[in-house]
Formats: sequence, structure tokens, C-alpha cells
Amino acid sequence: MKTKLILLVTSLSALVCTVKASAPDKAQVEAHYKSYHAAGKAVVEMAITQKVDPAEVAKKVDIMIADALWLAGQYAKAHPKGAKLIGTYIENIATLRTLSYHDLETEWHDLGYFAKPGREAGLDIKAEENEHFTDPLHTLVHPLMVLRAAQSYAAGKKPDDLKAMKTEMEEGLEQAEKQKTTLLKS
Repeated sequence: MKTKLILLVTSLSALVCTVKASAPDKAQVEAHYKSYHAAGKAVVEMAITQKVDPAEVAKKVDIMIADALWLAGQYAKAHPKGAKLIGTYIENIATLRTLSYHDLETEWHDLGYFAKPGREAGLDIKAEENEHFTDPLHTLVHPLMVLRAAQSYAAGKKPDDLKAMKTEMEEGLEQAEKQKTTLLKS
């Protein structure tokens, strides 16, 4: 009996250590979120002041993508049910970087990519209980949409591009905050 109790306690201790080891590092979550947030706010400020430098936006987007990739990886670890969905975005980030605003929106923001035969998300992406999995996805997609809007604004000075920059970035920031909150609860 004493041996079984020792084995049980040892097993439970190992389980607790494993769970703690797979939980995201809260300081790292905060650091990546703050970096993403600062870069995103700088982009919003460019849109508000109408002083859009596409090269500077691209630098800020690179920062946000790096942070969003790390956060998405942590989200997939903390919520393995969505790992396949999140992994698809992570694996395709190089492709996403080449797409137009329209293609980013329809294929990746609106999840049209998964509507095609043979492209499985690994879960029902339309189910309400899975809606939170869009937060890490959108923290990747929104900055890329913002970059395309900034490039379009630089070429044509259309007010709609400024509006798109501001709106899309604010959505990305909101979803980054939701993602951070969820990860800090993990």
C-alpha cells in the first residue's frame, strides 16, 4: 500500500510538472504582446496622421508577425484542439506575405482557405466554442492586410486605404489582447 501511494504521489508530481512545463511563460507572453501592441499602435498613428511610410509599416509588420508567430505557437500548445488550424497559418506565413489584401481577407481572414476540398482545419471552425481560435489567426493576418493597405495608400493616397489600415490594425490589436488574456489564464 505504501509503495502504491508513493507511486501515485510521484506520478501526480510528474503530471503537475508536465502541466506547468507546457503552460506558457507569462513574462514572455507579456513581452511579445507589448511588442506587438507597440508596433501596431505606431501603425495606427501613421494612419491617423496620414504620414504613411510603407517601408516603416513593413518593419512594424515584421515585428508583429514575429510576435504573433510566437504567441500562436503558444496558443496551439495551450489549446491543442486548435493546433492543426493554427499550424496551417504558421506553415503558410511565407505564402500569406505574398498575397493581396483581397486574398488575405477572403482566404485567410474569412477562412475561405478551408472551404476548398482537402483542406481540413482539424475542428469545426464555424462552431461558437471554437471562435477563440481565430484570435491567433487574425493577429497574423491583420498586420499583412495593413501592409497592403499602406502600400496602396502610398501609391494612390485614397482615404479608404487609411481607414482600412486603422480599422484592420485596431482589430488585430484587439485580438492580440484576447489572445494574451487567454494565454495568461492557461
